[in-house]
Amino acid sequence: MASRGAGTGGATEPSEPSGSSRSARGGMDGRTGSTSTWLGAPLQQVPTPALTLDQATMRRNAERMRERCQALGLRLRPHVKTHKTLEGAELATGGTRRGIVVSTLAEARFFAAGGFDDILYAYPLPGGRLEECAALAQRLEAFQLLLDSPQALALLRQHPLPLGKRWLVWLKLDCGNGRAGVRPTDPGAMALARAIAEEAPEEVTLVGVYAHCGNTYGCRDVQAVQAIARDTTSAVLDFVTALRQAGVPCPQASIGSTPSCSHPVPEMAQLTEVHPGNYLLYDLQQTLLGSCLPEEVAIRVLTRVVGHYPHRNQLLVDCGWAALSLHGHDQSPAGCAAIEGHPELRLVGLTQEHGQVGAVDGQLDFGRYPLGSILALIPFHACATAAMHPVYYVHAEGKVVELWRPIRGW
Repeated sequence: MASRGAGTGGATEPSEPSGSSRSARGGMDGRTGSTSTWLGAPLQQVPTPALTLDQATMRRNAERMRERCQALGLRLRPHVKTHKTLEGAELATGGTRRGIVVSTLAEARFFAAGGFDDILYAYPLPGGRLEECAALAQRLEAFQLLLDSPQALALLRQHPLPLGKRWLVWLKLDCGNGRAGVRPTDPGAMALARAIAEEAPEEVTLVGVYAHCGNTYGCRDVQAVQAIARDTTSAVLDFVTALRQAGVPCPQASIGSTPSCSHPVPEMAQLTEVHPGNYLLYDLQQTLLGSCLPEEVAIRVLTRVVGHYPHRNQLLVDCGWAALSLHGHDQSPAGCAAIEGHPELRLVGLTQEHGQVGAVDGQLDFGRYPLGSILALIPFHACATAAMHPVYYVHAEGKVVELWRPIRGW
């Protein structure tokens, strides 16, 4: 893993004596259109803090998830909210540019403009933004929505699409995650599904049912993750069976989360599709859950040492929470990030633009971490960390080969 970030001995020495912390090459900081300057550059020269992605690792992660789904006869509908990039979605869909999940309307518009279709907006229907949803529904062959209330259905009925178009709707089920969705055991769930399917078939179509098993993130091992995946699958399939027995057509059944889809259970083969997202990058959290091996984590945040403070036995680095997020600070022994190749170090503090690094035990050997040298951080949560960066440096064989620019906003 050393090729992705800092070495395993001391911190990586800067390639240029002046370093590149927040300024470099002609005064550019890597956060404007000038980022093209860094194509072909050695990874150690990029301005820090920098989010880097290992190209080969991402490709392997994408291929493995496709293979898992193919083995079960499932369609893979990748969620793109982790990276929010055209390039990442192209990789995750195997180049088809069809069948993705988004979390924001900004993402939906971005991917539609980038040539993607069959987009599922997996968020409760935003009543104040129906015009935006309607524009996407008219523009795309298949723009799909989630509903979990009769009120949301009524909103769609009040805003029918032009002749020849229908609202494509998934019923969101809450099978234990405790966020959005109707519980499949609630009497109103069956009535809502029937209403979506039958009230106005010329205006609204029931595509299927959708459940997110985000409660897998509270697990401690793969067996616990698989138990939740099995329970969620069973709840969804029981609901679909009851619908069909009641004469309500329900073509699709989907569940997902990266932990549940990284070690799928055989019962999931009875579904029609799954919708994991984080798996393209993975992160420290996923390794702790057993979703992946450490070498399958593609994301790093590179940071430079900017200060030595022997009186408190700490290094100062140029990565604060604004480049990492605070997610995980109280959820893992390493906190918000692990320091690759340096088990003797740990993050002990983060402010907006500064990180404090201390020793796990004993005194730091400051000579191993010269000013300007690079440390590679493995974030606890890739989704939260990626949201902090306007550009991702994709690398292969130690050099920057692509620059990915994510969509931002809602």
